Amino acid sequence: MSYLQQIAVELPEDIFSEIEHLSKEEIDSFFRKVIENQIEKKKSTDIRFQMKRGYLEMAQINLGIAEEFAQADEEALTIGEQAVLQEKGV
Repeated sequence: MSYLQQIAVELPEDIFSEIEHLSKEEIDSFFRKVIENQIEKKKSTDIRFQMKRGYLEMAQINLGIAEEFAQADEEALTIGEQAVLQEKGV
């Protein structure tokens, strides 16, 4: 069962004048939709921020791993090149 809560919102006169012609139900519905949209927008922004932070952290981890294995890759390449040269008799 869902319980409803009420909040009071203070609005500048010029903004209030834009909605004062609406019924109470229309105003309630309007603010409910605005708040729901803003909550969804905030959730989306938060998720994007968390994903961005995660990708940046993984980039640092991957860079560290790549740097650790760079010497091994170079050594493997050198050994491979030497083996090819030996097969060709150079």
